[in-house]
Amino acid sequence: MKMKIIGILIGLMLVTTIFAVAQNNKTITKETSTNTSASTTYSVDVPVWEIGDQWTYKIDNITITTNQTEIYLSMDQLPLTVTAVDETSYTLHFETSVNGHSQINADIGDGPINVTITLPNLQISGTVKIDKSTLGINALSADLTGRFWIDIKNQPYIEFSLPVLPFKVTTNLISDFSHSVSILTFPLNTTMIWNSTATNLTMNGEIRSPWFYFIKILNQITTLLGNPLLPPEIEALLPIVNIQEAFTTLGTSNVFGIPMIPGAFMCLNTEMIIVNDVTYDAYNITILNGMAECFYAPTAGSIVKLTGNLEEIIPLVKNINMELVSTNYT
Repeated sequence: MKMKIIGILIGLMLVTTIFAVAQNNKTITKETSTNTSASTTYSVDVPVWEIGDQWTYKIDNITITTNQTEIYLSMDQLPLTVTAVDETSYTLHFETSVNGHSQINADIGDGPINVTITLPNLQISGTVKIDKSTLGINALSADLTGRFWIDIKNQPYIEFSLPVLPFKVTTNLISDFSHSVSILTFPLNTTMIWNSTATNLTMNGEIRSPWFYFIKILNQITTLLGNPLLPPEIEALLPIVNIQEAFTTLGTSNVFGIPMIPGAFMCLNTEMIIVNDVTYDAYNITILNGMAECFYAPTAGSIVKLTGNLEEIIPLVKNINMELVSTNYT
């Protein structure tokens, strides 16, 4: 009998390594975004960032969900530092660690599969490219290194219980947006309603693990004995998993369409808000009819608080709670 569980584990690693992908894989070919605004005495223009400017955030929770998977992540410190400036964009560097866990409940036809994956101290570093005019994300490049602990609580393929398995993994993830994705719009004032931006998210990169080499060699041996462990399409991905090829094998594209949402954002007032013992005069931006809330403070030159459900704008992000810890912006 083929040990399908090994192939399933590889798929689970792909799910837990790629943090956020769209549920909708329809490609958007044209940007559709408009603003409705009226001038007020509370209008503010886009801030100007300089090399060395830094914002450090704390993220208590990011919840990522699909039909069969939930992933919970947190970051005590997410420092973002401007390292380069060109005519249209800023480049920010980050280096931090992530903790979290994932619960996977699936059934691919043979019976229920229940898996818990723990991600202790996953190291992440990389860069994010920000559009100057909107402070929206243009691209993200990240290197992830760490060890996952996989606890297979229930599976229909092997009669005996499996131990908790360590899974060391190194991932390079590259994400590009065809149009920058931003919550903000400028000039920003207190009588505004604006749309989200239609865009395409393209995901590329590689996933490496010593386990992949071991599994490939083991599969070659069992294949010679006439009883391969893996389906050919899964075996072909190993030992270095190309993310684009993995999506193709899973029956989807690595390009995900994020549609425009009319009236996704609304700013009607400013208010004094205390974030980590600092008081800001901030623009209160309501997102998706109150599903989420964002506070932008001109004195900080950036968002100081973001909380709520962003799933329709950032696919699969069911919940986020992010606050500014410190900044040197002046």
